[in-house]
Amino acid sequence: MDYDFTFVISGVDVDDQAAVDALLDTCDALLARAGGVDLLSITGSGGSAVEAALNAVSAARDAVPRLRVRRLDRDLVGVHEIAERTGRTRQNVSQWIAGERKAQGTPFPAAEGTVGRSQAWLWSEVNEWLTAHGLDDGAAYPTRDEMAEIDVALANSVTLTFTTADNPAFQAGRDRVLEELRNKHIPGFMQFLSGLDHTTDESGAHVLVVADQEEPARGVMEHVSSFSHDVILITANEQFMATVLSTRALRGPRKIVAVPQSATVGDWLRLVQENPQAAFALESSDVADEELVPIQRRLAIAA
Repeated sequence: MDYDFTFVISGVDVDDQAAVDALLDTCDALLARAGGVDLLSITGSGGSAVEAALNAVSAARDAVPRLRVRRLDRDLVGVHEIAERTGRTRQNVSQWIAGERKAQGTPFPAAEGTVGRSQAWLWSEVNEWLTAHGLDDGAAYPTRDEMAEIDVALANSVTLTFTTADNPAFQAGRDRVLEELRNKHIPGFMQFLSGLDHTTDESGAHVLVVADQEEPARGVMEHVSSFSHDVILITANEQFMATVLSTRALRGPRKIVAVPQSATVGDWLRLVQENPQAAFALESSDVADEELVPIQRRLAIAA
């Protein structure tokens, strides 16, 4: 699903033509400045507003690495702005607020606060109310709770890049892993990621390798080995698991455990649990396997 976001940013502004062009060309995103604040308007896709926001931020930072996303802009509107956006008069809007028109169904949203002598509302809540009357702008926005989750993630500089081994036959299982992450673990997982280092790419996004427990371990191990930094392997069977994996040089003598060529990701992770201090390499069948760097577990969580 697509969601529209406006973020408060720093690092670039509307006078930076290279950044303006890069964001427009790669993300269809627009830079603006209002009230002395630099803003980025962008659409993100995902199974939830939180995932869509993180995907949008990752895409923008890939396009312009010096861009820093600080928080969501709440897009507060008064009677005048609501009238402009709906094509109605301010008198009509005042009647909606007072419950004198379109009073059937859900009452008009409560005001977010007062600016000077005028009330202000969250546009996302007003727009949702307008949907029932066919007057919404057609866009989807994060809810109040989702805004808070997104701001927590941004405050901890947490952005995500999802990647998989090159084996599309297991995409359905990977989608189930992502669904569990989105529906059950996002807040705690973001906090977990905020304490990690060495797992980010050049744009500052944490790299998550998504795997089905039944897919071949070989492909996933080869994919993990392709990164020059640590990555987080996420998978799920009876429980959701996140494992920080590293191909950095081994620290001192370390046991090397061979992972059978026929092993699944689930098989490999069971070996990891049984040998927490070891490093892991594919059971050699050719020269290419012998050249793969051993993979170590740095940290693991389960939920």
